[in-house]
Amino acid sequence: MKAIRRHIEGIGIELEQLLAGPVVVTCIPDMANVAWPARAIFAGLSRADLEAAFRRSPAGTVDPEGETVALSFNCYVIETPDYVALIDGGIGDGKERPHRPAWHRRETKFLDTLAAIGISPERVDIVINTHLHADHVGWNTRREGETWRPTFPNARYVVAETELAHWTNVHEASVDGNTLHGAFADSVLPIIRSVGFDAVASDAEIAPGLRLKPAPGHSPGMVVVALDTGEGEVLFLADAVHHPLQLGDDAIVCNFCEDPILARSTRIGLLGAAAARGTVLAPYHFPAPVFGRLTAEAASFRFVPLQIDAPGQPAPNNAR
Repeated sequence: MKAIRRHIEGIGIELEQLLAGPVVVTCIPDMANVAWPARAIFAGLSRADLEAAFRRSPAGTVDPEGETVALSFNCYVIETPDYVALIDGGIGDGKERPHRPAWHRRETKFLDTLAAIGISPERVDIVINTHLHADHVGWNTRREGETWRPTFPNARYVVAETELAHWTNVHEASVDGNTLHGAFADSVLPIIRSVGFDAVASDAEIAPGLRLKPAPGHSPGMVVVALDTGEGEVLFLADAVHHPLQLGDDAIVCNFCEDPILARSTRIGLLGAAAARGTVLAPYHFPAPVFGRLTAEAASFRFVPLQIDAPGQPAPNNAR
């Protein structure tokens, strides 16, 4: 496997891609390198904690002076000879998110970026929602007039059955219908009412070489996604880890985890296995560079990005 950066002319961005034989994985951030107040994500962090995290985390991901951490929201496109899959759906455009101003009524070039790498919405065969939080399902739908319709009309929308059941129950019991900042209403229900979700077991094989692994804690039915490229495994981490600073201190848990104790246990297990196997990780919230492996250091881990080769323009795979 090798990593490259690919310049996207006309949009003015560079995308990271992972190449493994006929398999291409492209990271498409729906929002990139945003400075978030550290304690809004990780309560209880002291200035000393941030300074320690600054020393051991990748450059630019922790600002102890401003007391912020950098986050991205990374969707991943997998191209194989058999299928095109999208792992997670980002924040989306045009969504009403008044309680999250940075997510509110956005207008982005996400679909233009997909088109620039040869992926039209109609080409996507599989959309996997690792969980149903608002920043992972936004591109499930796009507005047509006053109606939210599936963005990827030919895709099989996949979610763990436990995740879908949990949030459906929460929504049905809600008073205001604003479940998940409104994302259930505009990004989940329209799928249920049109093409339907393929609600599967949390360890299901979705396609050749593409399998879910249970990762509960942050959300009750969250999964991570494992891809066998033929040259090694890639693990799409969803929200099992939110930021590199958690690799150095396993006690740091995101404020938004439904079950913090279970989330910590899940994270420790996934990271330990990935480090032992040399698995390539594809984190959802890490800023670039995103593809890397873990090295174990005493009671902690360090994220080591893959060496990135010179920018390239690989021929689109699996054109159809």
